[in-house]
Amino acid sequence: MKANSIKAALYSEAFLAGLLVMLAFSHPLLAQKPADSSDGMHGMIATRAGFFAVDIPKGWTQSDGPGLAFFLPEGVEPRDAQAWMILSAAPVGPKAEDKDADAFIQSDIAGFKHAYPKGKAKLETPIDLPNAKEKARVYEFESGETRDAFELVVYIEDFHKVWTITLTAKSPAALAQSKAALVAFASSYRGSIQLGSPD
Repeated sequence: MKANSIKAALYSEAFLAGLLVMLAFSHPLLAQKPADSSDGMHGMIATRAGFFAVDIPKGWTQSDGPGLAFFLPEGVEPRDAQAWMILSAAPVGPKAEDKDADAFIQSDIAGFKHAYPKGKAKLETPIDLPNAKEKARVYEFESGETRDAFELVVYIEDFHKVWTITLTAKSPAALAQSKAALVAFASSYRGSIQLGSPD
């Protein structure tokens, strides 16, 4: 068997192992319903980067879209949405472009300011992640363009990875209205299951 075939087989085994763990500890998972703190149910989102243990906030739903996972307010079509959330992840470490979460965040800010010279990036109050026993840094981004965009980005540090949850809105009012959902989403984070090698 070729090396690539062996690696693919190992990744497949890791995927199946992660799936079994996911099924053992969360129900329902792949078709997760919005979280209600009173029902005691928790979910996990399956992505190409691994399994992300988090509860979709009440009033929101997962939909087709960009990133590892895309979320909209319930009953809203993408073309009509005033706000949406995107889950993404990026590698960090000795073999990655950024050596750690600090470097990744600064690189993210630098990339934003390069793309939007008039843009502003402001550090917000961190979000407590009680289940993970850590805090997530949050930045607010404003493009400063005629067709302005407003974003809140949550950065969650993980092993050899930084997860980001980005809330994008078409207006400051829509951003403010959706902020509570972003905080609920991020604060429900309980960890992740990585597939394959961290490299």
